[in-house]
Amino acid sequence: METSSKDPLVSAAEGVARAFLGLTGEKIKRLAARFRKNDIAFVEDPEIINLAKKQRKTSEWKLFITFIGDDKTDLRVLFQMGLTLRGLESEQQKVKSLRNTILKKYGRQGLHIAQFVQNGFFGKLVGNILQRTPSMDELKSEIENLLVNIEKSVIFIKQTDDVEKKTEEIVIKIIAHSPKTFIICGSGSAMAKCEEVKKTVMRRISGYTDELYETKYKKIYFLNKL
Repeated sequence: METSSKDPLVSAAEGVARAFLGLTGEKIKRLAARFRKNDIAFVEDPEIINLAKKQRKTSEWKLFITFIGDDKTDLRVLFQMGLTLRGLESEQQKVKSLRNTILKKYGRQGLHIAQFVQNGFFGKLVGNILQRTPSMDELKSEIENLLVNIEKSVIFIKQTDDVEKKTEEIVIKIIAHSPKTFIICGSGSAMAKCEEVKKTVMRRISGYTDELYETKYKKIYFLNKL
């Protein structure tokens, strides 16, 4: 499992965000403090609530709140839940239970946002967008837009997926919504299938370039609009 606090892309992106916004450590603490305990009360399990609260001290959380305003409570809760899911990965029964709780409260889209964060993709997303976004306002807008429209912009590939069917699904979404960034990702046994899908998609579309972020256990393809 990746250690997000040591992710160089997260660290670099956090530094750029601070430079753009002029955030001090004290300002970040005040922003975090405005995220109320009651926002995660739906989890009910005191042990998981305590773990969730600890996520507000991580570098990823501090990075996230520089981009997503404190009026976006649902996004903040889901980001925190994603970090919490990652913290529970050694306890799969608790992961399953928390996923079900998120699904019941926020639906399929909310669960996908949490899983996106759980998989460590947020820091990579920021790093990817930073390379081609000239202003902080555009950076914040693109990040928020992708999360809010995650069903239109992100596909998680499973090992059992049919390449042609998944390719068709992705191509339809790209043509219909023309996202600035479309993400195709897979982990573990699905990594080879993820690469195959990406190659097939790129043969079917135009006006996009692809960028790969890869670890031993994950592949993340960013299809960036030219």
